[in-house]
Amino acid sequence: MALLGDFGFAMKLIIDRSAEIMRQPAINSEMLWILLPLLITLFLMELYFGRYTKAELGWNSAVGNSLVLFFVGMNLSSYLYSKNMLVGFTDVPVTLLDVASQKTFIAFVIVIESVFLVVLNFFRLVSKRFAFGISSELILNYIGVISIIAVYSDLPLDLLSLSAVIFIFIVLVLFFWVLRAIEPKVKPEEEEEQAEE
Repeated sequence: MALLGDFGFAMKLIIDRSAEIMRQPAINSEMLWILLPLLITLFLMELYFGRYTKAELGWNSAVGNSLVLFFVGMNLSSYLYSKNMLVGFTDVPVTLLDVASQKTFIAFVIVIESVFLVVLNFFRLVSKRFAFGISSELILNYIGVISIIAVYSDLPLDLLSLSAVIFIFIVLVLFFWVLRAIEPKVKPEEEEEQAEE
């Protein structure tokens, strides 16, 4: 019974932090200018692939998705630079050094990840299935959205936040799974006819 109580308490903490993460765009509207295009793209592309079930990501789209993540990384770096928090490129006040280091690390990882994915996808260095899986709009846009919220907000960057990020992703995947299940589909023969036109 104590285990269930501990689990319930942990889930409450995770749900509370998840709600806090999701409130951040309303608290800091500065991030909306980069968040909105990512969220709209994420939502519309999930609807598109739910409606056109035979459609699949192409190599060109995989490269494009990776480039979007690169733009996010550049935006994060620019934001940190403008706030005098980009470690190694600005004189970060000692009082902000820990937070600035964490946020600089996030921006750096996003840029490196995007460059790595662009190279993988551009030169087709891995299997199509693997490349399209790790370069999907859902995964890359979600990583972009969460990294923007982490860098632009004052949320603590700790294990609870990481757990909340994973929890939100699971809820998002389930939401799109239900949405795709109820979304009207295009008949396969109509989809093939449209592709030929």
